[in-house]
Amino acid sequence: MSISIAQTRQQLSALIAAAQQQPQVITNRSTPVAVLVSADYFQRSQAVVQSEGQTIYNQLLQLRETFVPQDDTGLAGPTPTARQVAWQRTNDFADPLPQAKAP
Repeated sequence: MSISIAQTRQQLSALIAAAQQQPQVITNRSTPVAVLVSADYFQRSQAVVQSEGQTIYNQLLQLRETFVPQDDTGLAGPTPTARQVAWQRTNDFADPLPQAKAP
């Protein structure tokens, strides 16, 4: 269900009661601008988001422990980035042109 901001002001109590059953979309000139949900729905949503975030974080930690970096002695230095290469190319033209010799 969607309801305008003007209707929201007039029917706030009814809107809050309806939000206990399902989320209520609030619109401004037919464009959705907010959603009113019950406190229980919001808490459950936050718990899911936080647990998913923790799960991803824990998976990353586990990957770091599984694939420990090896000793890199003797390896060549880092490869220059595209930005570094482009900067070097633009600076190749910074040298002044040789002066013509006077006759």
